[in-house]
Amino acid sequence: MNDRTTLARPWSLAREPEAAACPFRAAARLHDGPDIIFVPGEPHVRAAGLGGNWVITRHALQEEILLDPVRFSSHLAIGFSRLIGDDWPLVPLELDPPEHALYRKVLGPWFSPAKAKEMAGPIRALAATLIDKDSSRGETEFIAGFAQPYPVTVFLLLMGLPTDQMATFLSWEEDLLRAPSLEQRSAAALAIKAFLLELMEERRRRPTDDIVSYLLAYRLGDAPIPEERLLGLCFMLFAGGLDTVTSSLGFIFRELALRPELQSALRANPGLIPTATDEFIRAFGVVNTFRYAACDVDFHGVKIAQGDLVQLPLGLASRDERIHADPHVIDFARRLKRSLTFSTGPHTCTGMHLARIEIRIALEEWITRVPEWHVSDPSQITTATESVWALHRLPLAWKRDG
Repeated sequence: MNDRTTLARPWSLAREPEAAACPFRAAARLHDGPDIIFVPGEPHVRAAGLGGNWVITRHALQEEILLDPVRFSSHLAIGFSRLIGDDWPLVPLELDPPEHALYRKVLGPWFSPAKAKEMAGPIRALAATLIDKDSSRGETEFIAGFAQPYPVTVFLLLMGLPTDQMATFLSWEEDLLRAPSLEQRSAAALAIKAFLLELMEERRRRPTDDIVSYLLAYRLGDAPIPEERLLGLCFMLFAGGLDTVTSSLGFIFRELALRPELQSALRANPGLIPTATDEFIRAFGVVNTFRYAACDVDFHGVKIAQGDLVQLPLGLASRDERIHADPHVIDFARRLKRSLTFSTGPHTCTGMHLARIEIRIALEEWITRVPEWHVSDPSQITTATESVWALHRLPLAWKRDG
């Protein structure tokens, strides 16, 4: 049986030469084998004292783990609270069944397909406003000009937060996910916690119609949601709402900029856009998620010990040729678009319906309102390979009217 000694690999996506151009292709080099590796080192608080973590490279193996909360626990697997010496979980992300299902039900009315459809009108209006602001200039820095303010504004409205503090919130989020030192990440986690606690107190005094007021008023039987679970819910919403759709949009719109034939196909047949949305979601799984082994596990011939940390880079599942032919090719006619981009099983992303509508509307409005766009200066594109994979900058340009 293989163990951490025989499967040790000093792998870091940030050190892969191709990662700056495309983290998905760079990470997919791991598909050369073995399917499970052990990466020595403790770069994050979640791996403290463990000597390193396992990395699962294949769709089928990731799916098996995600569907098995008995052997692979989510408890504190992201680890944000540990950055500040606490031990409250992100809710429901770091909860295991059966408590997990209880809090998914709490969030359900805010993230259902019906709620996402209800929000489509305001989302479309926001997208149009952001696009029109830059359309006459013939250029934009896409991340700052659209990919961030578009989904983040939607999130801020749900949370009842002021849009004029967006820059501060995004700065905290960036440090939380990608700052080079644990001290910087800890400072960001502490700032977010303090802000959320103050926000919760403000909503207790003056409730509104936002999701925070809803959570404060919610009753589990006859009792309110416990304070730590409230903090865990709000922190999870904050961390999830400020980054993942932005990251996905960056990669999607760069792909369209580099492959004008894809834009042409959507312009010629806008009815393809829902299918294209699913294909882009399939191809760009930006999230790394984690589990702890809840017991000693013989996992496909690999000895994983109780307490070991297991990393699941969902972008590797996105590009697994064992499930998707030519996985690096964006193919709107692809029949199998099944993916783990939104995870699967108990922890399927709560916000997946909202995210899908945001991506679809972004594509519809850009194809309608903007002539063929391209990357204006490839040297300015910067890529993040820590935590949620992302583009920090994406300069786009197009021919101006007249």
